[in-house]
Amino acid sequence: MARGVTYKIGVSLMKSFEYSVIGTAHELYITETHYGIVSLNDGSHTCIPQQYPFCGPWGENTVEIAPIREMLPIPILFEIAYLSIVEEKFYYLSVPMNTHVMEDVFEKFSKQSSITPYYIMFGMAPYGGVALWLGNTQKQILLGWLTSEAIDIPMSEFLPQQPDLLLHEYCMDYINNESHVKENLETNGLPPRDLFDNYMKQFTYRYLPLFEHWDEDEEKWQPYAEEEQEAKPELDYIEEALYDGTHDKLHDGGLLNYHEAGKPKKLAVKWHIKKSEYMAYFWFEDEAVRAIFDKFYGIHPETKTDFIIHVDPIKKKYQLFLFRYGLQEPQIISEKTYQLIVFKNKFEHFRSENYNQPQGAWIW
Repeated sequence: MARGVTYKIGVSLMKSFEYSVIGTAHELYITETHYGIVSLNDGSHTCIPQQYPFCGPWGENTVEIAPIREMLPIPILFEIAYLSIVEEKFYYLSVPMNTHVMEDVFEKFSKQSSITPYYIMFGMAPYGGVALWLGNTQKQILLGWLTSEAIDIPMSEFLPQQPDLLLHEYCMDYINNESHVKENLETNGLPPRDLFDNYMKQFTYRYLPLFEHWDEDEEKWQPYAEEEQEAKPELDYIEEALYDGTHDKLHDGGLLNYHEAGKPKKLAVKWHIKKSEYMAYFWFEDEAVRAIFDKFYGIHPETKTDFIIHVDPIKKKYQLFLFRYGLQEPQIISEKTYQLIVFKNKFEHFRSENYNQPQGAWIW
């Protein structure tokens, strides 16, 4: 295995950005790194700080102690060897990155987000899946979803202080100390092989908020009349967190344009009617929203789709739809697919019948 590979290039390309490198893994499928190295375009490198174990909500920065952030050159090689503890298996990945492409990504990201510094995060999954994200608290983007190869690493190399310890014993010690991991493994076994591929699958869509009247007699949506325009709700912004680990809280209108994205996990929509402020929070159930997206898009995830958010706060009627060119009617997203709570001027205004989120869950 190549380790700590470095490249040297001309000084003219050595731009630097303030960022750190961190790691994460799904809270039910914990991991530990053997090493994680990011080689930079000036010939130096930086490493993923160790964590025992790596775990947390997929795609979320769970580093409790702020990692060292410094001005670093552009990354040009990502290399990692890690242990998937529930599988008792090691994986290795080495992937070079085009310097000019990475520089463009960093430049674009730094212009979009007013919050710096930011981080590159490795997401380590079972069966060798590795996600690379660039993010901060405002926005997180996916740099790549990659596949690493299974390898053998002797315990004498992985754990030189205890070379005679068996890999199975080492992994079981972790599992027994993480009750939620142990319970899930005993109840459900290893995850489906396509679980994380489904998390990371990309689709093309935009959010399309529609503020209209719900006509109960005809059971259809009706636009506001000309004389009602002053009382019509006005959108302030949309925020999202997706199953591919990305999120967007920029409030720059980008989510209202067609773009590639994963399936929604959490969605926040803010609007106002004159001086009254409203906030709606949606939580999407993984398997249900996956089935809807897969059926709607079929084998063409690149199809431009409108994710319609229909809102009538007066009638307390909310509906979600998917629509693409060629359909006669939008396809409704079943209310069983998500939970919803709405606030008016910070007081609860509506909640769906299936809502069971803990108090304060909307703060994210």
